[in-house]
Amino acid sequence: MRIIYLFFALCLLSSTYSYSQKKLDSVAISGYLDLYYAKDFRNPSVNSNPLFVSSNQYNKLSVNFAYLSIGLFKKDYYLQFTPAFGTYMDANYANESKGTRWIFESYVGKNMHGKKFKQLDIGIFSSPYTQETAISSQQLMYSRSLSAEYTPYYLSGLRANFKVNDRLSWSAYLVNGYQHLPSKKYLPAFGSLLHWTPNKLTINWSLYLGNEQTKLDKSKTWRLFNEVNLERKWGKLNYQSCGYLGFQVLNNKLKQWWQINSIVAYQILPSFSVNARLEYFSDVSEIMINQFYDNHGIYLIGSSIGIKYKLNQAVSLGSEAKLLHNKAGLNSVIGTLFLQAKF
Repeated sequence: MRIIYLFFALCLLSSTYSYSQKKLDSVAISGYLDLYYAKDFRNPSVNSNPLFVSSNQYNKLSVNFAYLSIGLFKKDYYLQFTPAFGTYMDANYANESKGTRWIFESYVGKNMHGKKFKQLDIGIFSSPYTQETAISSQQLMYSRSLSAEYTPYYLSGLRANFKVNDRLSWSAYLVNGYQHLPSKKYLPAFGSLLHWTPNKLTINWSLYLGNEQTKLDKSKTWRLFNEVNLERKWGKLNYQSCGYLGFQVLNNKLKQWWQINSIVAYQILPSFSVNARLEYFSDVSEIMINQFYDNHGIYLIGSSIGIKYKLNQAVSLGSEAKLLHNKAGLNSVIGTLFLQAKF
């Protein structure tokens, strides 16, 4: 995978270098800050939550995610570089090499201008899986569902974007495994995203096929992941839903994990909205979540409700309450206050 990655990077960088001798067409700089204070009211002495990588520190004011993004553009070529820090980066990049744990995005690309083939990128970029991202201001609720927390937030490798027609587009991925930076060697994995916008509905269907190890079994076996999410708007009401089913070979047997969730947000005023979520997550074979509650795998029922107030186009604040429950003993009521700022 490293050889493939290096070959395409050199091709794109050599092309970009020839244009860099001239003045850039444009430079884009933006930033983001996500502050939060969270507490588990059923477990007030607990200072962190290992189930989550987003906003997972309790009883203190923390930076969940902060970045400075730089984009350079010259004719058909572009470069995106985004260093970041925060408790999200600390938790989600903990298995990466120390020298790379601060890289949120870093890729170069080219606009291809083909009839169908539109863009080619190489580097580290956000993943296509689920409707939720690492940037909380881009989603309906502040916190993430378990569906997003246990799929890749980022990928490294190649991304090719295709436009089939005005309503249908497709992206293909050749990546370094299930959320791994290129500093570590994994077998090449394959991914795809089909994006369809019929009428007022948005539907995304994504796939992943690769060779991965589980949380408990460090031997690598084949993993297949299949996810669908949709979004529909009715005036001030916005609805999203996501469901996925994953398979992995363990001890020569095909095991699975799955989840489903729904999110709704209602814009009461131009600057004020309310939101809610219901979710169910099942991983009885402990493929994704290392069990620490009982010996029968894990399943969780979650519900969340929140409010959000926009002070202006750049700054928002709000609060959210999340309930997590299962019969094995997990019983959490998590309250969060947050502030989001972008420039």
